[in-house]
Amino acid sequence: MRLVLLSMCACVMGCLISGCGSSSTGPVGAQSQVSGTVTNDGKPVTLDSRVIFFNKDKGLTLIGVLDSLGTYSLVAGDPKLGVPAGRYEVSLAPPAPPIIEMNQSSPDYQKMMSAGGAPAPPSGASKAPDIPGKFLDPKTSGLVFEVKEGPNTYNFDLSKL
Repeated sequence: MRLVLLSMCACVMGCLISGCGSSSTGPVGAQSQVSGTVTNDGKPVTLDSRVIFFNKDKGLTLIGVLDSLGTYSLVAGDPKLGVPAGRYEVSLAPPAPPIIEMNQSSPDYQKMMSAGGAPAPPSGASKAPDIPGKFLDPKTSGLVFEVKEGPNTYNFDLSKL
């Protein structure tokens, strides 16, 4: 009896350790890698600006952050999903505004309180004057890419679009 019980315990432990029965590891469907550059008149767009790929059919948004050379790589929020192949509308966004420290001694908190509690614009808010307004919205950007399985490279110079 003990031998049967020990054998069953060993079997269960083996399955738990090896991940037996877990089907949620690994990508779902055809996976892609997407990277490229974004420039304006041949110069890299503002550091930390974002390239936003939106797939309406899948309800999926993927974001790449531009480095100092204007290059980006899309990163999926869930690594199990990866970057699915499909049609993506693309837009750009300036760098995210800095996080406001809201303690009683911070200058931003003092500005907000002196304005009657209305939020003051953050000091040093980021802008990207090198991103023309039409590229801020996927409906007006005119940028649509068909992402295929495997590596994809999309380079675009905003001044030429």
